[in-house]
Amino acid sequence: MLSFDFIQNNQKLIKETLKKRGSKFSLAKFLETAKKYHKALLEVEELRRMANMAAKARDIKKGRELKRKLAGKEKAFSQVEEIYNELNLILPNIVLSDVPAGGEKDFKILKTVGKPKKFSFSPKDHLELGEDLDIIDTNASAKVSGSRFFYLKNEGVILEFALIRFVLNKLMKKKFIPMITPQLINDEALTAGGFVPTGDEIYRTQDDLSLVGTSEQTLLGYHMKDTLEKLPRRYAGFSTCFRREAGSYGKDVRGILRTHQFDKIEMFSYVSPDDAKKEQDFLLKIEEEIVKDLGLPYRQVLLAAGDTAHHLARTIDTEVWLPAQKKYRETHSCSQALDYQSRRAKIKFKHAKGGTDFVHTLNGTAIAIGRIMVAILENHQKKDGSVTLPKALHKYTGFKTIKRK
Repeated sequence: MLSFDFIQNNQKLIKETLKKRGSKFSLAKFLETAKKYHKALLEVEELRRMANMAAKARDIKKGRELKRKLAGKEKAFSQVEEIYNELNLILPNIVLSDVPAGGEKDFKILKTVGKPKKFSFSPKDHLELGEDLDIIDTNASAKVSGSRFFYLKNEGVILEFALIRFVLNKLMKKKFIPMITPQLINDEALTAGGFVPTGDEIYRTQDDLSLVGTSEQTLLGYHMKDTLEKLPRRYAGFSTCFRREAGSYGKDVRGILRTHQFDKIEMFSYVSPDDAKKEQDFLLKIEEEIVKDLGLPYRQVLLAAGDTAHHLARTIDTEVWLPAQKKYRETHSCSQALDYQSRRAKIKFKHAKGGTDFVHTLNGTAIAIGRIMVAILENHQKKDGSVTLPKALHKYTGFKTIKRK
């Protein structure tokens, strides 16, 4: 959520953002509605003040007349307030100045690290490898849950827990607080994060709760309505994540790259506005450390405005090379939200010299298990169908190679 004062004083910036995003949001309609909202609010507040004065003066006749007028004004106000709040919720965050205009194909490559491995054989994709190694089973899961689910088996299970422990150890050394977060979330917390009403990938339950799509949602909710005294505050949240993958059917259906359910550790930071850029660089460096330690060639790309999520101001993806697809695919994402989430969630911090202000929030993938497992299998496969694990994982797995059964 953007403050009304900010919107009023930065109309040129917001128009530029909407154009960059390719958004059809009408700023003129919003400002017109906001004018009506604030006018109606002042009228209601004035009538309430006058009604209180009449009550104190015990002027029954005047009090009744004011109550009658107030009831009509409150009804009119509630109608315009509903429209104003709806528009405020769907007005997207501004994007930072270096974010390019355009959509999914208009990203900017920031760096490329490592060279894709040249194989002396035709590399298999992760699903063929996983089935040969007896660590991934999508046929059985299709019987139980449908497409885009999977069973992990044998060394695949050990590999998942090894990856979790490897990443948690790294983050705890950097003073992140480890968290296991709830997997159900209410609408208030989702709305605070900017995921409602725009989220079309959310699984709803019959109890007015939703399954989380990322622990970013619950880590933001953890400090809703709090005033933080010490910044930065950094969390490493583990959760199982659920996504409908709406609109992506026919794309990456094979295997475990894009699934409805997966496990992930998410980094989430609360910082002062002055430290937001530095914090994003810090999170990006951690993401790079992880993929380097796993021996994976990668690149980092700055997403264009139209491909940047509604609630975010700047997103940089880390993409790992997948030999079977012969292309880079996203494994990590790192974003600034500015104070867009904290205004909705009412999360502030105390200044050293007194006073409070809204924090800035950032999130970054530490590890999305399925996608990294895909990258490890494909990049570290051998001609005989076995997979040699990165050295960084050996002490967590107890074995160095996964062999064909």
